Amino acid sequence: MTFIRTNYLKGFSVLFISLLAACNSDDKNTTSNSSNQKLIDETILSLQNLSLNLVWQENQCDSVYSKVINDANIAEKSALELRAKLNDTNNLSMFLDQQIIPKLTQLTDESTTLRARCNAPDYDGTGVSIERPAMLREMLSEWQGTINLLIHQVNNPPNMNPEIKLASLTNTNITEATSAKSKFKDCSDSFCPEMTVIPSGSFLMGGNIEEQEQQNVPAQSRPYELPQHAVIVEKPFAMSTYETTIAEFQAFQKETGWEVQGCRNWESRDGVFNMWYRDDLNPTNAGMNQTPQDPVVCVRREDGRAFAEWLSKKTGQTYRLPTEVEWEYAARAGTSTAFYWGDDLNLDQACKYANVLDPTTVSALPQTSSWNLFNCTDGYAYTSPVGKFLPNNFGLYDMTANAREWVDDCWHSNYENAPVNNRIWGEENNGQCNFPVLRGGAWIYNTYNARTAYRNAYVTSQARSIMWGFRLVREI
Repeated sequence: MTFIRTNYLKGFSVLFISLLAACNSDDKNTTSNSSNQKLIDETILSLQNLSLNLVWQENQCDSVYSKVINDANIAEKSALELRAKLNDTNNLSMFLDQQIIPKLTQLTDESTTLRARCNAPDYDGTGVSIERPAMLREMLSEWQGTINLLIHQVNNPPNMNPEIKLASLTNTNITEATSAKSKFKDCSDSFCPEMTVIPSGSFLMGGNIEEQEQQNVPAQSRPYELPQHAVIVEKPFAMSTYETTIAEFQAFQKETGWEVQGCRNWESRDGVFNMWYRDDLNPTNAGMNQTPQDPVVCVRREDGRAFAEWLSKKTGQTYRLPTEVEWEYAARAGTSTAFYWGDDLNLDQACKYANVLDPTTVSALPQTSSWNLFNCTDGYAYTSPVGKFLPNNFGLYDMTANAREWVDDCWHSNYENAPVNNRIWGEENNGQCNFPVLRGGAWIYNTYNARTAYRNAYVTSQARSIMWGFRLVREI
């Protein structure tokens, strides 16, 4: 009996110590979780304070951006303190590393640049300048939408490491020897875009004074296209035959959980017809009649990059946004005229080739009646399903209108020292990499902005609009 009692007491002691250790462990976990939640709440509060100050005030550029920079730094400090308490495999850790912290750094960089520009002797806030007050206003609104989405996601972040299943591959063998203009798809799934092989070659990139005069291009934007310069595309590549569609982008969002919230819309506020940010719009609901086969809009450059990365994983091929050189080379398709269908001096041929600003658009948006319209009717007030018009000489559709298209380069305000091949133009030569570049026109753009040479940028990485989409390049 003594032996049994002794062993019973020993066993009870071990059990008690184990329970005590477990309780202590639970207490530590509870304390840790409580501490983490406190840091999460502080991060959310700092982001909310930042959001409240992402509002434009006329003639107060310096003070507005100074406040944004200060609040962004405070929010980033809170996010970094939270990150330091989490392990590397935690989903919230990855969300902080890949979204919140980089976004706050980006916002600080953009605001610092724009504050300096507001105070620069050569600051131009007039006409079609890309840094005019209306653009600065929308920059802040777009960032407010982005920050509000991050706030919403902090307590329940999206899966930062979603499972990407391999597509149904066609195993099509595409090489540099494949014939130019050949069409192919890397997978048979509906989200896989048809690609067109673009041959190597050379061309003159940019506009020229004669064309700009002939097409009445505004003086402020003329330098963006100059000087015209020779470029060599050294090897073939493939480009999407059509602009990326809503259906294709939705497939990407469904598998990855990728979210985009808000975009600029054309509407009147306080009697001013302009692009105004609306938080209720997104790529699925752009606030206008669209079909799943219309080009996806309300997307940023980073959304196009994310889609390309996803498609690369799905197919095992390398997809990306085109460089500016690749885009213009593919759009021109061997032509040197203002539009890829000719100079169109009477502006009456565009509707065969593109969804442009025409009387159909004016009927839906009468405020555009005084703009520079094409003298033809394309039948679409807003975007059209892709591929409804004639292609260019390479077999690409909608290259100059329907939706504008993001490219991968950093913004340079002219072509001085531009690349002479099809490499990406980065931060060298004072490149502004936070300011994404758009090429081509859109369904609501003035005639001179549907020219192949037309280019500009927007002064925020978060720019998104009911006019802007993208198509991809696939490397060969």
